[in-house]
Amino acid sequence: MTPEQTAGQLIAGRIPSEDEMFAYWRATDDGLRPKAETVAVLAALSAMPSNLGMMRSFVRFIRETYPPEALPAARNAVNIVGTGGGRSTFNISTTAAFVVAAAGGTVLKSGSSAYSSSVGSGDILNALGLARTASDAFTNAMLEDCGLAFAAPQRYAPLCKRLAIAAMPLPFKMIGRFVNSLGPLICPYDMKAHVIGASSLRLFDQVHEIARTLTIPAVLVHSDLGVDELLSVGTNRWVRSGETLPHQMTPADLGLGRDSSLSQLAGGDLKANIATLTDILQGKGSRACSETVALNAGMALFAGGVARTLAEGVWIAQDCMADGAPYRTLRKAQAFAAAQAPKLAAIA
Repeated sequence: MTPEQTAGQLIAGRIPSEDEMFAYWRATDDGLRPKAETVAVLAALSAMPSNLGMMRSFVRFIRETYPPEALPAARNAVNIVGTGGGRSTFNISTTAAFVVAAAGGTVLKSGSSAYSSSVGSGDILNALGLARTASDAFTNAMLEDCGLAFAAPQRYAPLCKRLAIAAMPLPFKMIGRFVNSLGPLICPYDMKAHVIGASSLRLFDQVHEIARTLTIPAVLVHSDLGVDELLSVGTNRWVRSGETLPHQMTPADLGLGRDSSLSQLAGGDLKANIATLTDILQGKGSRACSETVALNAGMALFAGGVARTLAEGVWIAQDCMADGAPYRTLRKAQAFAAAQAPKLAAIA
């Protein structure tokens, strides 16, 4: 089947084979497909229910064509990121990243500006003076100095940029849901593990299957309340990419969640979310928010080998947060970024 026929099938609401879709992404990456067709294909993929074969074809093409870079300082690093969608909360995974680094872990976090919520990871980082750079040398140096760094959008595979340009002048999030939901699986860096949150059970199962079949080291997490992170309220589930069946966990299993409610985890505007983040990092956050961050940080510490169990990871995270160490890590990262800014400007 030709790329044009593959696109025609998708636009007509039919599902091509996984290999046909893989070939289509290659033709698109080579610049051989017209802009209008690319936009129509993206819109069709984003409008239809998520399909395992279509998702895996994209991830497989990216990872085989542009293998993740193995930075020296990222050998034991963990990524903490969600697929987007679901109910809006404050920036849980971004907050947890600072806790993990302060607790002795290494975090190389991917993320983007807001997709399903009002404020995304990229928005928070820019506001904090931690704008990311496409330089691998900078990323590696920040990992060595601060224990955490942030993957720049420009560092992703060229196909992602080509698709975003094709979508213009439309905002990419309008027709790019398909690509955005796979962002955690196409992170440009190789690392020890990814903690990937999915907001729906269907997506949780699909991302798990992709990670399993493509041997991507990952722990998938999901809140049954429809959030792409672990929460200190309700039932959560998680599974490692090498496992078959997921584990179920309630906050009470770890002595958490007393008097917590989903409304206490709601996100606000940029100013409000930064205030929530800094309060938690200083050990001044609300019980519900702080326990939710501890759960996600604990999972990352467990995935990265710092903790032997999830329970131990949560305990380490809570102990670290009570001391205010994560806030000192934030300030150290800001100082590092500020010191590097003149050098980056000179290079540019």
